[in-house]
Amino acid sequence: MCARQICILISSLIVITIAAESKAGNNKCDIPPTAPKKIEDVINQCQDEIKLAILSEALEALSVNDHAKSRAKRETFSDDEKRIAGCLLQCVYRKMNAVNEKGFPTVEGLVGLYSEGVDQKDYIIATLQAVNVCLVKAQKKHVTKPQSLEEHGKTCDIAYDVFDCVSEKIGEYCGQTP
Repeated sequence: MCARQICILISSLIVITIAAESKAGNNKCDIPPTAPKKIEDVINQCQDEIKLAILSEALEALSVNDHAKSRAKRETFSDDEKRIAGCLLQCVYRKMNAVNEKGFPTVEGLVGLYSEGVDQKDYIIATLQAVNVCLVKAQKKHVTKPQSLEEHGKTCDIAYDVFDCVSEKIGEYCGQTP
C-alpha cells in the first residue's frame, strides 16, 4: 500500500467518523469539520518518513502471515491496514509531541492535538474526557508488561486504537453518535 493510499485511508476514517456523527441531532458541542491544517501538514511529512518502514513491514507480514489471507474479514479494515494507519498516526503523534519517550500517547499531547484551534469549551471538555477514557483503555489492553511498548508495531497499534476510540468518544460526548 503506497503512502498516498495511507493518507486516503486516514482521511476516509476522519470523514466517515465526522459524517456519521453529524447525522444525529441534539448536538452538545460542534466537532470541527476538518482536521487542523498543522495535522494535515505533519501527515504529509510522515508519509515520506515511514514509506520504507511500511513497505518493509508489509513484505515481512506477507512472508510470516500467509495464513491470515485466507481468514474471513470481520472488520472494515484488515489488521495490516490498521497497523499501517496506526504507524502513520504514531508518526503524527510523535511529531506533534503527543507521546512520551516510550511512544505512548499523553493526555496533554492528545488534548492539545485534537482541540488545536478550537475555542468551544464543551468540545475541549469532551476531548479531555475522551482522551482520558481511551488512554486508560489502551494501557489496559496493550501495556501488559514493562517491555510491552518495545514489541514490534505495538506503538502503531496503540495509536490506531487511541485515534479510533477518541473519535468515537468525542462523538458520544458531543451527542453526535447515530
